[in-house]
Amino acid sequence: MIEVKKGSEPEKLKNLREECQKEKLSPKESFRRLQNPLKRQVLECLKRDQGQLCVYCMSKIPREDKDPGISGQTIEHFIPLEPEDGRDVGQGLDYQNLFAVCHGNTKWHEKGVRRTNFKVDLTCDKHRGNSEFRKIDPCRKETLKTIFYTMDGKIGATDPDVEFDLVDTLNLNCASSPIVSERKAALDALIADIDMGLSQGESLHTYCIDRLKKFSDEQDSKTPYVGILTWYLQSMAKASL
Repeated sequence: MIEVKKGSEPEKLKNLREECQKEKLSPKESFRRLQNPLKRQVLECLKRDQGQLCVYCMSKIPREDKDPGISGQTIEHFIPLEPEDGRDVGQGLDYQNLFAVCHGNTKWHEKGVRRTNFKVDLTCDKHRGNSEFRKIDPCRKETLKTIFYTMDGKIGATDPDVEFDLVDTLNLNCASSPIVSERKAALDALIADIDMGLSQGESLHTYCIDRLKKFSDEQDSKTPYVGILTWYLQSMAKASL
């Protein structure tokens, strides 16, 4: 997971939000008013801000491994539409509260009837449900700084609250999801590229700094699982000093 910098919201979303506020609609009622084609436009803007990646697992969206009948991408609310404490802060159509996410490892039966997944099989917002985060906020870099990865593709954090958000709330180390193996594959490819550069006489520190800059400069389309890649590069750059 990396920091998300929000761009401008669609003007029509702002207008719709103001209409719902005048009618004193609840967050859930307000979000129901968001229909296509505006809903598709909002989703595309969110994906633009996130570099076409799921805000949580950082897989490319829409995912290509989706089952028929399932959308490979959807809109997620950071503050839930119906939080347990019942508060209404206008979160239903607040662009700052919206993120684009993957299908969360949701599956369907062959007949096209949605299967009731065991929660252990779900990831991202599908596993999160109505739970609120203890600490992480994709728009606040300081809440993500303790995140680390392991060489087998798993994610963790030295901060116990962040660790809980990642592993328990979002289930980002889900054994039945491909995201862990995909993170590992991305890391393995980077390591192979580093080895090739070193064999040609390139400085490890220079390589890491240059690649970090390339990842940092990526905008509309970021490299999938760039979080684990930047973590590794930063670690190697520090070790090479």
